[in-house]
Amino acid sequence: MRDALADWSANFQAPSHAQSTLLIELPDDLDILTLTTLAVELDGIDITSLLSFDNNKDFSYTPIKPLQNGEHVLRLVILNADGSSVEKSQWSFNIVNAQASNDDATADQQQIAAAESWLRSASFEADTLTEFSNRIAQNNISNLPDHSVISGGGNVRGVIKGEKLTVDMQANYFIQSEKNLSLNGNRADIGEYGITVNYAGETTTSGFTLGHHDIGLDSMLFSSFQRRGASARIANNSGRISANVFAFRPESQVGASDFTGLSDSNNRLEGASMTFQPFSGENDALKMTALYYDGEGATGGIGIGGEEETATGSGWGVILEKDLADGRVNVRGEYARSQYDADGHAGLAPEDDSNAISLLIESRPFDNPILFGNGADIIIGAKYERVDTFFESLANQGLAADRDAITAYTNLYWGSLSANLQLSNETNNVDDLASSPTDQLQNILWNTNYSFDPQTGSRQWLGTPYLNLSGFISTLDRKDTPLNYEGNDTDNTSTSITLGGGSSYQHWYWSASHSYATLEDHADTTSDTVSHFSSLGAGWTVSDRLELNSDMQYGLFKDKDNHATSYSTNMNFGLRSILIKNKLNLSFNYNLNLPAGSDDSPDKHIVNSELGWTIRSASKNHPGLSLAIRGSMEKTNGNSNSTSDETQYQIFAIFQVMAPLSTSH
Repeated sequence: MRDALADWSANFQAPSHAQSTLLIELPDDLDILTLTTLAVELDGIDITSLLSFDNNKDFSYTPIKPLQNGEHVLRLVILNADGSSVEKSQWSFNIVNAQASNDDATADQQQIAAAESWLRSASFEADTLTEFSNRIAQNNISNLPDHSVISGGGNVRGVIKGEKLTVDMQANYFIQSEKNLSLNGNRADIGEYGITVNYAGETTTSGFTLGHHDIGLDSMLFSSFQRRGASARIANNSGRISANVFAFRPESQVGASDFTGLSDSNNRLEGASMTFQPFSGENDALKMTALYYDGEGATGGIGIGGEEETATGSGWGVILEKDLADGRVNVRGEYARSQYDADGHAGLAPEDDSNAISLLIESRPFDNPILFGNGADIIIGAKYERVDTFFESLANQGLAADRDAITAYTNLYWGSLSANLQLSNETNNVDDLASSPTDQLQNILWNTNYSFDPQTGSRQWLGTPYLNLSGFISTLDRKDTPLNYEGNDTDNTSTSITLGGGSSYQHWYWSASHSYATLEDHADTTSDTVSHFSSLGAGWTVSDRLELNSDMQYGLFKDKDNHATSYSTNMNFGLRSILIKNKLNLSFNYNLNLPAGSDDSPDKHIVNSELGWTIRSASKNHPGLSLAIRGSMEKTNGNSNSTSDETQYQIFAIFQVMAPLSTSH
C-alpha cells in the first residue's frame, strides 16, 4: 500500500459560481486503502460523507445551497489510526455572486458562468533546445559530417479542460541538418506524439487517442508497448463495463510520415477489448477482460526474393482477475490463442495455431505488520506459465515461447531493508516434438539491499552506509533425449554472486562492489569459465562550484579448458566546474581502457570536454543563449600491433538557444 504521507499531491478546481461543483483531482494510482484515510473540510465543517467519487478517482462536492460571497477554505486531511489528522493540502477560493441590479447584469453573469462551465483552464508549455555547431578542427575522422550542423529538439504540451471535456496534446520533435545523423533521414520531423480527448458524461466516460500510446493491455497476447495508432474507449461511471477499439502500427514509428500509423494496410493491427465486472462494482470484485486482434506486419526477416517478409497473425484471449481477503490476495488467470503465419498467407510456411496459459496468485498475508518498530510489507506469490512451442503474436513479439514454467517468489520490505527471493523451474519442448530434446532450467535468484541511518557519535565516520547482496544459481540439464539424437548434450551450472556497498557524506560519497561468476559445463560442449569483476567509485563536491567523480573497474575472465586468461582495467575521471557563476562552466571527462593477458586489444584513451559561456540564462518565456567550445579525442595504442596506433580528435564551436515557454489561462 502506498504510504498516505508519501510524495503525492492533489489538485483543486475552484468553483465558477456559488453552487457549482468543487472538484479535488487525486492521482490515478492512489490505492483504495489510502483513500479510506482521507477526509475533506469546507470552512471547518467535515463534508466527507457528502462527497461523490467521480471516475473512481476524484472527489467532488456540489453545495446543497449556494455558498456565501467571500473567501472559503477547503482542506484535504489524512486521518491517523489514533484519531489525529494531518493536513495534506489546503486551498482558498472566493465566491462573488451578488444579485445584479438589473436584467442585463444578470444575463452577463449567466453568459460568463456558461463560458466558464465548459472552459475551466487551458495551458501550453514547451521545452526546446537548438544547437548550431561548427567543426573548427579534426584529425583522422572518417565519414565526416557537414562542416556546420544544426541540431536540437524539444517537447511541447497543451491542455484544455472544460466542465466535461479534456483535450491533452503532447509531442516531441527533432532537428538535424546532417541527414546521416538524423533519426529517420529527415532534417526536421516530429518524434512521438499523442492527442487524447476525454469526455465525462452523466452516466458514461469516453475518450479517443491518436498517436503513440498503449491501451492498458499487458498480456501474453498484447504487450503494453507504446505504438502509433488510434483507439476509442467508453465506460460506464461505475467502472463495471468498459470497451476499447484500436488500430496500431506493430513496430515503433517516428516522424510525420504515416502520421496516424494506419496508412499501410499491410502493416497494421486492429482489434478490440472489453472489461466488465459481472457481479459487483467494488474494486475487489471479479473482473473479466476479453481481447482480440488481427493484422499483419514486417518481421525483420528477408524472404527468398530478397524482400522483407510480412507475417500475418490474429489472436484472442481472456483474462480473469479477483481480489480476496480484503484485497490482500490477488488471483489472475489468462488464456491466449494465437494464429501466426511467419511469411503471410502467400508464403510456404504453415500457419501455427497455438495456445498460452498463465496463472498468478499473489498475497500480502499480513495487514501492515510492525516488526521491532518498523512497518513491514511482505509479498508472497506464485506464477505458472505454459506457452506452446510455436506461439507467436504480432502484438507481443517479445514474448518467449516454448516454455512450461512455474515460479515462486517473495518480497520483503521492512524499514530500510528490501529482500527478494525467486525460484523457478522451466522445461521446453512444450509440444512434445519427437525429434527435439527436452531441457530443464532451474533458477534461484536473490537480491537484498539495506540502507543504514546516518551514523552519529563515534560511528559518524561511517556516514550513511548501504549494503547490497545479489546473485543466482542456474542449472540447465537434459530431461529427455530423442532416440538417435545427434545434437549436443546439455548439462551445465551457472552461478553468480555480487556484494556491494557504499556510503554518502555531506560533501562526498564512495561505492564498491565485487562480482564472482562461474560456468561449469559437465557435458563438455563449451568451456568452463570463471570471472571476477571489481568496481570502486567516489565523488566529491569540493564546493558549490566544483564537483569531482571517479571510478575504476577491474575484470578477470578465465577460460579453464583453453587455459586462457584475459584482464581488463577501466578508469574514469570526471570534473564539473563553475568558473564564473552563472557565466562560465567547464566539464571534463577522461576514460582509460587497458586490456591485457590473452586479449591483446588496443589500449584506448578517450577525452571529452566542453567550456561553455552563458550569454543569458533561460527562464520562463525568456530564451537562454550560450556559446561553447566542445572537443573529443580518442587515442589508440596497439601495443604489439603498432599499426593500430592512432589519434583522432574533433573540436566544435557551439551556439545554443534554450527556450522554455509556458502560458496558462
